[in-house]
Amino acid sequence: MNKIRQSLLVTFDFSQRGKSGTGLAAASLISACRSHEDYGTSFLIEHLPIRMPVHPEKRLSHIDVYNQITSHNDIQRIDSLIIACYVWSSDLVNPLIAKCRENGFTGKIILGGYQIHRATCKTLYPDGDIYIPGYGEAALPKAILMDRHITSQVVEEKVDFEHISSPFLDGSFQLEYGMDMIHWETSRGCQFKCNFCAHRDLVETSKDRVHPMGFDKIKAELDLFKKFNVKKINVLDPVFNRGDLNKKVLKYAISINLQSLLSLQVRFELIDEEFLFLCKQLNVELEFGLQTAIEKEYRIIERPNHMPSVGKAISLLTQFKQPFEVSLIYGLPEQTFNSFKQSIQYLTDRCNCIIKAFPLMLLEGTELINQKDKFGLKEDVIDESKIPHVVESHSFTRQEWQKMHNHAKSLTNNMEAA
Repeated sequence: MNKIRQSLLVTFDFSQRGKSGTGLAAASLISACRSHEDYGTSFLIEHLPIRMPVHPEKRLSHIDVYNQITSHNDIQRIDSLIIACYVWSSDLVNPLIAKCRENGFTGKIILGGYQIHRATCKTLYPDGDIYIPGYGEAALPKAILMDRHITSQVVEEKVDFEHISSPFLDGSFQLEYGMDMIHWETSRGCQFKCNFCAHRDLVETSKDRVHPMGFDKIKAELDLFKKFNVKKINVLDPVFNRGDLNKKVLKYAISINLQSLLSLQVRFELIDEEFLFLCKQLNVELEFGLQTAIEKEYRIIERPNHMPSVGKAISLLTQFKQPFEVSLIYGLPEQTFNSFKQSIQYLTDRCNCIIKAFPLMLLEGTELINQKDKFGLKEDVIDESKIPHVVESHSFTRQEWQKMHNHAKSLTNNMEAA
C-alpha cells in the first residue's frame, strides 16, 4: 500500500477581525487539492496561516515561523512544505528553508505566490525544489505528487476555471454567520497590461487573459453569502465591469435580494447607465484605479486612460448619486510633485469622491522593474511593512517624494476626519 504523502501549506497573512483565518487564495488551493482524484489516497494537505504583525517591533523572524511550524507538525513526517512567497514575507523564505533543512527536513520545498516568476524564481529562492508561477490550483497537486528527488523544476498547469471547485461550497473557507468581510472572485486575470502590475506576467491561457468562473458556482456562492449574512463582499476581479458576466452577477444578486455590501474594482471607460442602474438596486461601492491623469505618465506605465471617457463616467456617477473612490499612484516615472497634484486636482474639480494615493512598488516579474535604471527609480523602506517603495527618480528627489507622500497622507486624513 502506498504511503499517503503529507503536505503543509504555509501562508503569511495580514488577517483582520471578522475575516477567516484562511484567505481566499489559500482556500482555493486547498479546495483544488481536496477535489483532486488522488486526494485522501495518495496525498493530504494542511494549512498553517502565519499571522504577520503590523507593528515593526513585533517583526517576525524565520525562527518564529519555524517554531510555529514545528509546534503544529513533525517536519520529519512532512513530504512537501509549500511556502507562499509574498513581497512582505520574501526575506523569511530562504532562511526558513535553511532552518528546516538543518533540522532534518528531507521533503520537497514547493514555492508559489506573487514573487514566483519563471525568469527570476531560482535566483531569488535558489533552495526551492519546485516553483509554481501563476495560478496554482492545477499545478499544486501535480507538484505534491512528484517524486521527492526532483529539484529545481518549474511546474505550470492550465486551470479549468469554468469547473474549478468552490472553497466556500466545500468548506475549505469556513464561513461564519454575520462575518464582517470576505474576499470573492467572479473571474481571474486582467485584459489590460499595465507594466507596474503583477497580473501582466501570468501565463496567457485565454484570448484576453481573463478567466470567468462558472455562473452556476457564482450563483451558489451568492446564495451562501446571503444565507450566512456576510456584511461585505470584497470582489477581487481587477476589472469587474468588463464583458457580460458582471451584469449577470448583479442581476442575480438583485433577484435574491442580497443585502451585503459589494465592493467592486471597476474602470471608468467601461461604465454605462445599465451598470449603474443595477448598482443602485444593491448596496455597492465602486473603486476606480485611475493611477494618474497625466498623459505622459500613464503612457509610460502602459495604463492608457481615455480622459474624455473618464470625464463622462464621472458625470454619470454624479448623476446616479453613486458613491465611489479613486486611487492614484505617486512615485511614477517622469512624475513630479506638481503633476501629482494635477491628478488630484483633476478629480476634485469634477466630483466629491474619496481620493486615495499609494506609493509605487516595483513588483517582481513586472516590466517596470526591468526599466528601473532607465527612469532612475530608487527604492527604500518607508514603513513598518518593510516593503521597498520607489522614493526617488530622474524626475523627483527624495525630498520631493516626501512632499508627495505627505500630501497623499493628508488625503486619507481628510477622509477619516470627514
